[in-house]
Amino acid sequence: MSDLSQPDRKRLLLIDDSEIVLAAQSSALTEAGFDVRAVSSLRQFLNALLDWNPHLVVTDLYMPDMSGAELCSWIRRQMPMKRIPIVVCSSAPEDELEQVVRTAGADAYISKLDGLAGLPTRLKELCEDIVW
Repeated sequence: MSDLSQPDRKRLLLIDDSEIVLAAQSSALTEAGFDVRAVSSLRQFLNALLDWNPHLVVTDLYMPDMSGAELCSWIRRQMPMKRIPIVVCSSAPEDELEQVVRTAGADAYISKLDGLAGLPTRLKELCEDIVW
């Protein structure tokens, strides 16, 4: 049921401190044809970011080790020559998500309040201009 062919599968790196959210997002995005790596810790994230070379990062906003906003800023400072698109996926209020996109260097946001059903389609729509 994938609409992305095998050679064209885009690598998405997900980070969220909720294993339940990660499992649900990972399943929905894998089923939609993405190559997904889901991590719940900053250490796992950094290893995957450097070793796996994702096309896109999807981060939660509220995490214990480093917020999604701090993570966006860190990626932009540490990897300025490698422009990795970052999407913040959170249940935070929309005005807060818009602020993170503007100030922390994220490229877009998606509200978790919209549910998982539209996540793959919404990610593809948001990223057409960013990655593909």
